[in-house]
Amino acid sequence: MMRRTLLALSLSLALAPAAAVDRPGVDALFNSMAIEAAPGQQARFVAGDNLAGYFEGFTHSHELGAGYVFKSGTVFHNYMSYLDGVRNERASGREQVLPFGHRVAYANGSTEELALLSKKHALALRVTGAQPARLAIRPLLKTQGAVTFDNGIVTVAPGKGATQFMALASQLPFVLEDGLLLRAGAPTASFTVVAAFGATAEEAAGRARRLAAGDPIGDERRATHAALTSSYLATSDLEYNKALNWAKAAARLFVVDEYGAGIWAGLPWFRENWGRDTFIALPGTLLVTGQFADARAVLANFARFQNLRTPRDKDYGRIPNRVSPDEIIYNTVDGTPWMLREAHEYIRYTGDKAFAAEMYKLAVPYFEGAIANYVDADGLLKHAASDTWMDARVENPTHQPWSDRGARANDIQALWYTALDTGAWLAEQAGDHQRAGEWRALAAKARASFLRLFWDGSTMADRLREDGSRDIKVRPNQLMLATIPFDDFVPPVVQARVTKNAVSALLYPYGIASLSQDDPYFHPRHENPAFHHKDAAYHNGTIWGWNAGFTVTALNRFGYQDLSWQLTQNLGRQILGLGTLGSMSENLDALPHENGRLKPSGTFAQSWSVAEYARNGYQDYVGFKPDLPQDTLAFEPAIPAAWTRFKALLPFGAGEEVGVDFVRAQHGERWTFTLRGSTPRTLRMAWLNKDKSRSLTSFRLGPGKAVTLALGTRRAALDGRRLAVTQARPSYAAKIGTLRFVTPKTYRSEDFPVLRSQDALRGIIERHEYR
Repeated sequence: MMRRTLLALSLSLALAPAAAVDRPGVDALFNSMAIEAAPGQQARFVAGDNLAGYFEGFTHSHELGAGYVFKSGTVFHNYMSYLDGVRNERASGREQVLPFGHRVAYANGSTEELALLSKKHALALRVTGAQPARLAIRPLLKTQGAVTFDNGIVTVAPGKGATQFMALASQLPFVLEDGLLLRAGAPTASFTVVAAFGATAEEAAGRARRLAAGDPIGDERRATHAALTSSYLATSDLEYNKALNWAKAAARLFVVDEYGAGIWAGLPWFRENWGRDTFIALPGTLLVTGQFADARAVLANFARFQNLRTPRDKDYGRIPNRVSPDEIIYNTVDGTPWMLREAHEYIRYTGDKAFAAEMYKLAVPYFEGAIANYVDADGLLKHAASDTWMDARVENPTHQPWSDRGARANDIQALWYTALDTGAWLAEQAGDHQRAGEWRALAAKARASFLRLFWDGSTMADRLREDGSRDIKVRPNQLMLATIPFDDFVPPVVQARVTKNAVSALLYPYGIASLSQDDPYFHPRHENPAFHHKDAAYHNGTIWGWNAGFTVTALNRFGYQDLSWQLTQNLGRQILGLGTLGSMSENLDALPHENGRLKPSGTFAQSWSVAEYARNGYQDYVGFKPDLPQDTLAFEPAIPAAWTRFKALLPFGAGEEVGVDFVRAQHGERWTFTLRGSTPRTLRMAWLNKDKSRSLTSFRLGPGKAVTLALGTRRAALDGRRLAVTQARPSYAAKIGTLRFVTPKTYRSEDFPVLRSQDALRGIIERHEYR
């Protein structure tokens, strides 16, 4: 009977032939990604130069938006294009937003384009006509000094508030007219102008001349295409594919080289390298996308800022919370554990054991400082009340926390355990078996103590207060207990209960709240100045986009991917149409406004929000998590029922990738794998059964030849040959039950205790009544 079932499975899946997994072409990719603004819609869009600047514009507008922003002062604001002496009115054009800028088509047959050029400190402007015509471009500047025109280059000296020179150049001869209007010297079908910047006139002019001599917009399109298709995932849901590609593009925007390699936290306020934010964003920004050299550079750059001061202070061994020109500060308990976790994940993706030696050098002083200053008798990591990611403080003389999470928060203990486990692995690679043993013993102690002190059999504490009492506010942090570690920090059955508890109380269809709406401290709106300072609500109800990432991870781990898929679809619609086109904000109000309208808040583009969306696609739905030190390509997929097919190219190692062609059929799934590289690898597959348990099989995958893995309930066949199957994880469906989104309450101020008086929560905090 088993043989007949396997034969039927293999035959049914063979009906849909595997196809080669290829990347889309440049035009195909950007045609599929273009976000078209509705007529007259004035929506924000942003692009980054991957150095130290970004461009902010608004569709159908010359006036709105900050323009090309860098810390030395903003010069370029926007531009206008002209056809035969008539200005194109952008408000009437058909505008498309693209990852590097925008494109506007006009009824007269002309188009205009802006592309911010990555790593060039320049942007390119182009106007085209349906036939040769008198074409012109006028840059619109925020400020300007003296203008000179010499040898085909227009140079603009810095104006008030700026330090950069701007130079304008074109491949075609042009004339300079009043108002900084550059007109092509003869009728032409296309006219491109490069605006380049530099500390001196000569630097800006040389840069502009070099770029104008080539094809700057075409080069930017090709470079962006290469970056976005280093990894590739195309599913049967076209809207999701578009949102996923935009999430990757938006995350790439934040990769900069301002204080050394780093990842900005958010726009417009957080244009600095924040330790915690950087390493939360790193896997979705640089690992799943195959940008491994950049990932290594970011890790190495943060390592050079490690606190190694003598005499040692309380922050000894930590990497910074924030790196900026003015200061380097270390007031974060989780920055270094996040960094160690991502260093280990980078090594798993790449097999870069040489880098493991570098990270071991960072681990030793970190653990020396942490153990000396912050580890308690139970092996747990103590910290200040505002040193977790929930770090807002009251603007008063004592800077009390808006959401006290001292002295031991649950997510910090998960990170601490993971850091110790990673440190022990790094020590073993370095041959330091004594430290490896000590750190593993401390990790085991912390794990045992945590379960005893935080879990009462039904409820997980968000933190232990200074007096050791359990704070059982329902917050999303508990989901990190199931998603941060590389192994089980708490038993899977506890992870299952935690997932049920958090999702049932916090997860709306559009995001997960930072505090239950039934909590007396819950703030339904982030910015609500009639009642409170916005920081009062920041972590007390307000939705954080990045929290959806670990929520999807937890749901998918236990087979609830069809619920997480609904969340992902909603987040995708936010990326494509809410707030900044092609990106995600930092926050949303917890409760919708009139007619269900969602209200974004915080930064208008946030790194870890889009990075987590990208990570979910590759690591949680496709489930790809390579472990090259173990010579393993691991898959733990959770494919939504809505996906009938997908194709993926998944990079790892040094120029290696595995191509995947997935098809869902009546009796199971078919996965066709093609390894592109020179080294055979072990492929380990832990797939979901209908009862939400996971089965496990593995096989050796050789380079070049496609193989087909047919999967059914607890059955697997490779090219028609039966494989051994074991249980990877039992089902926890009975413990979790049916999960549904929370129905948001209606906003009525009188229904929420913190809105019944002015600054109600602040009064509670300042009277020392916060619990």
